[in-house]
Amino acid sequence: MSRRILVLVPLLAVASACGGGGSGEKKADFDAAGTLKQASTAMAGVRSVAFRMESEGKPPLTVNGGDVKLLRNGDAQGTLTMRQSGMNIEMKVVATGNSVYLNPGTGGWQKLPRALAALRYDPSAVLDPDRGIVGLLGSVRAPKAEAVEKVNGKEAYRVAGTLPKDRVAGLLPGVGSDIDGKVWVGKADHRLLKVRGVFPGGKDAVVVSFTEFDAPYKISAPR
Repeated sequence: MSRRILVLVPLLAVASACGGGGSGEKKADFDAAGTLKQASTAMAGVRSVAFRMESEGKPPLTVNGGDVKLLRNGDAQGTLTMRQSGMNIEMKVVATGNSVYLNPGTGGWQKLPRALAALRYDPSAVLDPDRGIVGLLGSVRAPKAEAVEKVNGKEAYRVAGTLPKDRVAGLLPGVGSDIDGKVWVGKADHRLLKVRGVFPGGKDAVVVSFTEFDAPYKISAPR
């Protein structure tokens, strides 16, 4: 072996160890189950949150997109993209008290009892301790630590696992089976930053991102 090759061998070994892919990921040396437990506890104390739902492909959901600001008492406001008669319809939504106000862009606001509107989608379920993300985080099956990476500028633990359909339904209405998922938990405060669920077949997915924790939202009925 030439002297030049002898020099190159250790250099290649060092480069391989550094994993220079540039992805920003760090070694997954954390406890996945413990991280989910911490996230469940942290999210149980959240008083308000903003969440965005985005679809990849055509997931079998009644709501496949939206931007919503939500209070812990269930009051909410924002927009939802709903699937009706094969078409996507963007609808403004305000939920306050026992009523939900909907505006599909034509005809102004329509007032419905919250119980009736909840048959399609109930945003209050997101922060509900039994139906929402707190219960979901505590029920992820076979959690696996994957990486530490940044989400919206924040370092986060990425955990993969199976999301049970009965627990994910509050967050993703219309789910009819368990789905493969990933969750990102903030390293600093253990709050849930993102969830991604992949439906059977692997072509369709949905991503829900969480921001603006404990923001002082003021939500009232539209005039």
